[in-house]
Amino acid sequence: MKFNRIRFNKRSVMFTWFTSYISVLLVPIIISGILYAASWHVVESEVNRANTNALKQMELAIDNSLGGIERLSLEISLNKQVNAFINTSLPLSDNDYYDLVTISNDLRVYQTANEFIEQIYLYYKNSDTVISTRNRTDGRQLFQMLDGQTLRGYDAWKSFLDDRYVQAYMPVTMKENDNSYKAVLFAKSVSLANRDQPGAVLLFVMKDTKLLANLPPSEATSVALLDKENRLVASSGLEQRPQFLTYDKFTGENGLFYGDVAGEQVAVSYTTSARTGWKYMSMIPAERFDDKMRYMKRLVYASILLSLLLGGVVTFLFLRKNYNPINLLIRSFSMKAGISFAEGTNEYGFLQDALNNTFAEKEQVDRRLHQHRDAIRSHFLQGLLKGNLEQDIPVHESLSAHDIRLSSPHFAVLLFHIDHFGKFQDDVTVDPQKVKLMQFILMNVVEEVIGSQHRGFVTEMDDMQACIFNFGTGQDPEELRRVAEQVKLFLLDHFHVHLTVSISGIHSELLGIAGAYQEALSAMAYRLVVGGGEIIRYDELPSSEAAHQAGNYYYPLHVEQQLINFVKTGDYEKSSSIIEQIIETNASNAVLSVPLGKCLMFDLASTMLKTMNEIGSQGNKASFIEQFHPVERLFGCETMKEMKGEILSILEQVCQSIQAERKQEYSPLGELVSSFVKANYAEDNLNISMIGEKFGITPSYLSKQFKAQTGDALLDFISRTRLEEAKKLLSEQSLSIMEIARKVGYADINTFNRTFKKFEGITPGKYKELK
Repeated sequence: MKFNRIRFNKRSVMFTWFTSYISVLLVPIIISGILYAASWHVVESEVNRANTNALKQMELAIDNSLGGIERLSLEISLNKQVNAFINTSLPLSDNDYYDLVTISNDLRVYQTANEFIEQIYLYYKNSDTVISTRNRTDGRQLFQMLDGQTLRGYDAWKSFLDDRYVQAYMPVTMKENDNSYKAVLFAKSVSLANRDQPGAVLLFVMKDTKLLANLPPSEATSVALLDKENRLVASSGLEQRPQFLTYDKFTGENGLFYGDVAGEQVAVSYTTSARTGWKYMSMIPAERFDDKMRYMKRLVYASILLSLLLGGVVTFLFLRKNYNPINLLIRSFSMKAGISFAEGTNEYGFLQDALNNTFAEKEQVDRRLHQHRDAIRSHFLQGLLKGNLEQDIPVHESLSAHDIRLSSPHFAVLLFHIDHFGKFQDDVTVDPQKVKLMQFILMNVVEEVIGSQHRGFVTEMDDMQACIFNFGTGQDPEELRRVAEQVKLFLLDHFHVHLTVSISGIHSELLGIAGAYQEALSAMAYRLVVGGGEIIRYDELPSSEAAHQAGNYYYPLHVEQQLINFVKTGDYEKSSSIIEQIIETNASNAVLSVPLGKCLMFDLASTMLKTMNEIGSQGNKASFIEQFHPVERLFGCETMKEMKGEILSILEQVCQSIQAERKQEYSPLGELVSSFVKANYAEDNLNISMIGEKFGITPSYLSKQFKAQTGDALLDFISRTRLEEAKKLLSEQSLSIMEIARKVGYADINTFNRTFKKFEGITPGKYKELK
């Protein structure tokens, strides 16, 4: 396979590098574009600002001129000759003609006062006379001289002039002496004192060229003025009105937008007159912006071209240089490892897969070696504990092969029995995988707690974890207890795991490990007596001689008979108290041996079975045994504490069953006692003892049965029965409280008052007053 050429398939690392380098090249290109756009915006803003300033100057000049004309119209309206001719009607007299000449001369004077005014006309509605600075005419001839954009015939013109009040601007085309020019006509009514008389209208004609005279000269710039009625008031440089030139198009006070004039794109700047509402527009060809940006555009294009050219060369060189190490690695894996590189494969992916395969094979080999090493090491430790060492191999070689380094020739053994798996236990069962995990955790915790001062080697022995403890400096037995306590506490806090730990004595040399293991087993067997969750030291066990002298345990015959009697009566409190006393007495016996503890367990189990055999019918007994499996539960206990818990649980169920049968047997007792109390409540000697003698039942049993069947205490029932009758007698108002107390069975009035207030909340006297 050849690797000397660069691969540009989409999955190749070269394609990734190429796209990355190209992306880097795009950065200066994008920046150049941004700079060009920003420069264009700056130039556009500057040109628009310049145009807007020019339009503002023109707007100011025109608004001032129009303001002057409006002031002039007011001055003409105040002229006496002008106002005097308003009431003149046809036919005109010689004096009227003289007045016309005078008015015409005055108009000529007013015209010369304002250079924007081309001509002034004064139309008198009463006589249909139009006076100008040069001649006299009528309204129809004046209409023929005007070519207004909004005029629709003479009638419309006449109606416009005849309005009550006229003040308006309109674009017109004036025709005088075969000459025509575009102009703006300003019409304003002459103010009259009497509004009901026909008035006069002043008409000022202004050439549009004079209006636009203040605009700075420019060959490429076109100017237009629009009024609020969307009429083109004046324009310069426009052969015809563009389609976009409408008043609604220019929103806002000023702005800039682009339009099309005769197929050429133009930039339109505009502003709005605050006086007249006219839109002043300046149109400049868009290429004027290009002229200003041509140099910048060339710089941008040159920078982009240079970036692409130099960047392309640098990209190719770096691609080739960076690909050579990847190429060598791929060739090495392909030739030495025998892994082929498929065409179109990503190089990094190929290298990652090849390395992952190599690491996986190495991990698999290491895992197998580690598994076998642990098994062999565990087998060797088990041999040390049992005293089975290989005779053909020296011990020091075996220790070195299993990486076991000893600190001293002094040893002890600790056994760890898991009583409860805590978080790893679901209800009763434990997953085997979780058991292995817990054993692994326990092994690591033990080794961690022992630390570096001593050495510990842990292995599994008969469902327990055995630790060979090798002392470092000194042989302090308390170090063994410290390790046991810390391991127990750590597992309890973090995993809720309960442990029983047994500790052997201290032995010397490797051969003493087997003896230490047997001592730890003996200590663990004493778990039957002291219960689980304890730390049991072999040195603290009762000696064989003391146990032999003790020879028995505490469980006399009269105590057993007393326990049977209490169970038969269903008295759980007393029977459970006896069982707890028996177990606690024997557990506190310092010389109780494991065999005696087992005998005690069997004796207690035998008592329970004997009691169950004597109570109830055979059917109930068979049903109870089938439901609760008491035999299996009792003989499945490993410690006396477990036996105590199981016996108390079975005892509670047995007592509940006996109590239920007793309730069914004496169910009419509550009704009989209630009837007896209601019939004899007036007897002052009516109490629980007297009722018990009546029915042949002990007072305590009578109270319990009455409470169980009626839910009420017998003494409370007697008191309430007497008080109900007392309240009836108190309502009659005829007997004294002393007499009422005696009638309901109270010989002492103080007792009656106290009982009445306890149940009713008030005294009998207060109750009688309320009634």
